[in-house]
Amino acid sequence: MKKYFLIGLVAVFCLCGHSHAQDRAADLMKQAQESLDSQSYIKARYLFLQAYNAFASEGKYEQAVACNVKACALYYRENYYKEAFELLGRADQTVTDGEKKAGKQLPALRYPIIKERMRMYLNIGKTGNAKTQLDLLEESAKKAASDSLGTDLLYTKAAYFYTLRQNDKGDATIRQLISESSRIQAAEAQSKYDSLKQQYDTSLQTIEEKDSSISAKQYLIVGLCILSVILAAALVVAVVILLRFILLTRKQKKAINIANEHNALKTQFIQNISAQMEPTLATLDDRQPGVQALRTFAQHIQELSDLEQSLSEPYETEEKNVNTFCEGVMDKIQQAHKKDLTLTVNAPKLGIKICPEQLERILLHLLENAVVHTPEGGKITLDFKKRGAHTHQFIVTDTGCGIPEEQRGNLFKPFSEIKDLTQGDGLGLPICALIAIRMNGNLTLDESYTKGARFVLELHA
Repeated sequence: MKKYFLIGLVAVFCLCGHSHAQDRAADLMKQAQESLDSQSYIKARYLFLQAYNAFASEGKYEQAVACNVKACALYYRENYYKEAFELLGRADQTVTDGEKKAGKQLPALRYPIIKERMRMYLNIGKTGNAKTQLDLLEESAKKAASDSLGTDLLYTKAAYFYTLRQNDKGDATIRQLISESSRIQAAEAQSKYDSLKQQYDTSLQTIEEKDSSISAKQYLIVGLCILSVILAAALVVAVVILLRFILLTRKQKKAINIANEHNALKTQFIQNISAQMEPTLATLDDRQPGVQALRTFAQHIQELSDLEQSLSEPYETEEKNVNTFCEGVMDKIQQAHKKDLTLTVNAPKLGIKICPEQLERILLHLLENAVVHTPEGGKITLDFKKRGAHTHQFIVTDTGCGIPEEQRGNLFKPFSEIKDLTQGDGLGLPICALIAIRMNGNLTLDESYTKGARFVLELHA
């Protein structure tokens, strides 16, 4: 008797534990969505990952994939593409485990994973890889044989074509989407009508068999008429919504095209100005400060334009000892300036992959600015800090006059103020910021630092 009692008690505890695990996974997913809605992106990403692991361990593969894809989107929102691709690879393995347990393929679960991977390839400009994922997406939608996935596939293809400026293909896909949506709606309406008709016929037969009253027949007919009117109204509303969506899509596409054309014209205009200045500058005396300033300004304009057009093309990297590299940069500053300043480097003897030429250029610019704005007896520091497995920072700090609050918002924006070019054209920091983006990083001002100025260059491997 005791034996059976103990077995029952263990079973109850197991059931309670399983129920608690299910509640925990759902609660994590809910907390993650609330964090996402409140724009707490890092917390949302962490919670989605926890929810993904919980759902995957329970065998709830659909919810697990949904959480995985949302966490992936939050990774590459901050340019952590490597982590995002690895996370999607884990989702593929989760679906594979589910297929083994189910004994069949699960294309509907693979669909959102492939779609997210395609979006990332488009973001980083790998159109060939994106096209491969689009083909896989279409194959998954066909295997799933789902109307909702078929409709989503057409939306995704249209967005893909418009992104690549293949407007004719995008328009054709939109027309196909409209045709497919009309067919699906008509099929659903016919199915509902057939169902209602069958109910009506059955009701009539029942009424005849039971010899029900005429009033009952009238009520039934009136009810069917009301349902028919509701269905007709629903169809009209659906058509109106679809037409509004089509008009909105066309307006958005037109706005995107106009913006792209304006950017192209702006770039061409700037390049033309820079090119037309060269012949005139060549006839002037380079020893005059004004001529030197104009020549530097023309070079900076051309470089700024070139960088804006090549942001998606990463620099080649090589492994360097970060301590040796930083010491070498600081030595160049020491030799170039004779002010009484304390120059310090805090960097470990650690090997990292960088683009040395471009990184040195940014650091030299930041350090030279620090020297100019730091009085005698001041201190300038170059620090290196590792912030994660694939993230590290180079930090330049000085004890100078700092940057006025009213100038901070436009610090990395070119042409934000009219300046005497002999005192500098103000394009150094905007160029450095674009180089940082091309190095898969970003350059920012630490506004919390109040004893001078502190710039943070964060790079992602």
